Amino acid sequence: MNMMEMGEVVAYLLRYRTAERVPSGGRKRRAAREGQLSERDVCALIDDAQENEREALRDFLAGQGLRLKAFESGDYPGIAPGSRFFALLPDPELEQPPLYTREAVFEALKLRQESRAELALWYLQLWLLLHTLIYTRLNRALSDVSRYQEATFVTRELVELVRDQLETLRGLGDRAPENSRVLLDERGEDIPRRVKAFIDLLVRAGHLEAVREAADEDVWQQTLLGALEAEQIGVNHLTHLIELTSSEPSDRPFEGAGRELAAEAPERDTDVGSRDADANGAEESETRAADMFDQPSEEANGSTTENAEENRR
Repeated sequence: MNMMEMGEVVAYLLRYRTAERVPSGGRKRRAAREGQLSERDVCALIDDAQENEREALRDFLAGQGLRLKAFESGDYPGIAPGSRFFALLPDPELEQPPLYTREAVFEALKLRQESRAELALWYLQLWLLLHTLIYTRLNRALSDVSRYQEATFVTRELVELVRDQLETLRGLGDRAPENSRVLLDERGEDIPRRVKAFIDLLVRAGHLEAVREAADEDVWQQTLLGALEAEQIGVNHLTHLIELTSSEPSDRPFEGAGRELAAEAPERDTDVGSRDADANGAEESETRAADMFDQPSEEANGSTTENAEENRR
């Protein structure tokens, strides 16, 4: 892998966040397009990388607060036999870049002339309520990555949860957190429109995907990438939005549904491993990618319950 190819690999991963030797779920392999390698070529370049190339790629990604992890078919459900799943993840040992720039959130959720603080609060509430559906409702910890295929919902469920949350806030009256009261100014179809925009953001980020239709509604499922990222960094990537929602340190943007998730989110995960490469013949090329990147956590290898308790905060 020369420097130009490395740049193309990084550009691909920044766009899609994942690459698979054999795409799962019936997805077609991503073809090459102008200025971008095909998914097949990206996987081949990563698999065949030499030690100095691996080191250079690690350093390049670390400068952006990122790391590339490789998972085999036995590590998590949904990875096809003989495949390898590459995921570009924030590195919890490094300073966390925001998952989204503020502008992307503002542009997606804005309906009228809301302030940035209001839009940030809308995003945080939607994020917490979504995680109520895909974690709290399933009695699932952030460390239960292997259960990501169970984490399904339809848009209507998230809309109804938002409405229930707003009714709870109204019922509190003057006892409701002051910075949350702006959420009560919704009108007409505001809630479905914001929920749709929020889901679209997470689909673009590779955290949700439509898996089927039920009663003319899309059924959304958390992706393996989304589950891995939730395990690794919790709510830490939302700091740049949380800061906008309050001027006083005592304000609590996480008031209401989702507080348990905010409380258990890991501050930093320092579990970083490496895999020994076999130096012989055909097995060497198969182990290079795994040798280059971090191993999956113990939870992926069958220690789900123990690891879930260990990772709770």
